[in-house]
Amino acid sequence: MAEPMSQFRSAVCVLDTCSIINLDEIVLAGKDVLFYVRQSFDLYVSSIIQDEFLRHRALATSREASYWKGVLSNSCYTPSVLNSDAEIIGPFYSTPPSFSGNHNAGEHANTRVALELFLTRTTGHTIFVTDDEKARNAFLGMVRRAFPSLHVWTSVDVILYLGAVLLKEGRADFEGVRAALRDVYAARAKWEERDETAKSAIIRNQRYSVESLRILKEVTSKWRN
Repeated sequence: MAEPMSQFRSAVCVLDTCSIINLDEIVLAGKDVLFYVRQSFDLYVSSIIQDEFLRHRALATSREASYWKGVLSNSCYTPSVLNSDAEIIGPFYSTPPSFSGNHNAGEHANTRVALELFLTRTTGHTIFVTDDEKARNAFLGMVRRAFPSLHVWTSVDVILYLGAVLLKEGRADFEGVRAALRDVYAARAKWEERDETAKSAIIRNQRYSVESLRILKEVTSKWRN
């Protein structure tokens, strides 16, 4: 039997449909960000994500996106125990929804995937990538508080993560990563309906992301001097 904490050093990535679409056509160091994701991350998704991606396939237009039907098919995981949204996801809501229809269905299913992977000791940490702010506010924040092994990222966090690696290796520069951040914010804005308050928040968050990038550049430059 494995040691109780033997899985602590392992991590997987559970990816939402909206983030796949938002990262489509974003380029870092001459390669599509989705290329780095499929090559570098240990991906898991629910079957609902594959279905959602195929329904919204017209929104992902890059050549790289053409690989993702197969990527998602190979990454599908079906929970054997945590298979009920109402029973497993319901407690994370202050007022549980009916769990009927497609509303947050992908996020609900991906959460069950992430929790079962952790509880079966398949992995110690899950990077849960989603740009669905409503889902984060509705229940994912509580999931994160109850299960600290689940780390909720956005597509912006993916850019910063990859940017740190590529900056340290000398394969990207500050302006290139900043351009990718600008492009991913633009991608999120083009198909999400936002009021003026939300638009102001996006501008503010973009400014924070660039400031984070400046700090990141300062730290990673220690390896390049």
